[in-house]
Amino acid sequence: MVFDPESWESKFPKFVIGDSPGERTFVIHLHHPRFVAELIEDGEDETFEPSWIDEPPNDVSYLARLMRETGDFYTEEIERE
Repeated sequence: MVFDPESWESKFPKFVIGDSPGERTFVIHLHHPRFVAELIEDGEDETFEPSWIDEPPNDVSYLARLMRETGDFYTEEIERE
């Protein structure tokens, strides 16, 4: 099967959350540009460190928006549980 971004994005949600057995938490961004962001907790602060699957965006404001959306998704999902 050939990767088709439009078909991919229509089949899968924008974000999903994954946990690993070692107590690590990840938010996976399944739309372009795809990345896996690990939750980094430092006291009361939470940030996400992305590992890029696709080429990361050069636009700093777009990158900031993606990270903000990642954090918002994570917060909403945790509050639902």
